[in-house]
Amino acid sequence: MKISQITLEKLMSMTPSEKWNIVCKDITDDGAFSEFALLLGSCPELAEERAITAAKLYHEGRVKYIVPSGGVSWINNGVSMTEACFMSQILTDNGVPAEAIVIENEALTTRENMIYGTLQINRKCRFNDVSGIALVTSFWHMKRSLMLARAFLPKMIRIHTCPTFPNRDKEEWLCMKENINLLDNEIRLLKNLADTRMIEDLNL
Repeated sequence: MKISQITLEKLMSMTPSEKWNIVCKDITDDGAFSEFALLLGSCPELAEERAITAAKLYHEGRVKYIVPSGGVSWINNGVSMTEACFMSQILTDNGVPAEAIVIENEALTTRENMIYGTLQINRKCRFNDVSGIALVTSFWHMKRSLMLARAFLPKMIRIHTCPTFPNRDKEEWLCMKENINLLDNEIRLLKNLADTRMIEDLNL
């Protein structure tokens, strides 16, 4: 079966583990070095988690620059701030120097993260001496992010995955209804992207 063949009826009949396998199976940190990390925004809680992961990559010497990407504004501690600015602050708080941060403050969707993130990387170095870009996002968001990166980033760039993982095991994570809802939404979005030929039609 391909992702485009999943109907609403089929989705609702799937077990949590089947949904996990579609969205999360084989999602790992590949351990590679990349010149840039493209850090994808979200609500403050998830954005902070992702930014801390990106900061660790920097301190481990696995990336030279971090591009926090996201133009959606959230209220955090009473202050309105874009995802990118918020994550930049978290990066700074975690010891990443300002000269290693390239803010992308316009993207409103994951697809736009790729488009505007590419633009900022190009402006920083015109892709000279860039062999790889690391995607940093939540593990359940990684498959869709990876497919969109393959569709929109320059083809000569290797795309690496650096997901954040929950502080609980799979079975415990799948017991929470809000997490099943996340998986349902990701499957719907993947199907829509395949239906519109934005990404390749995935074999399940």
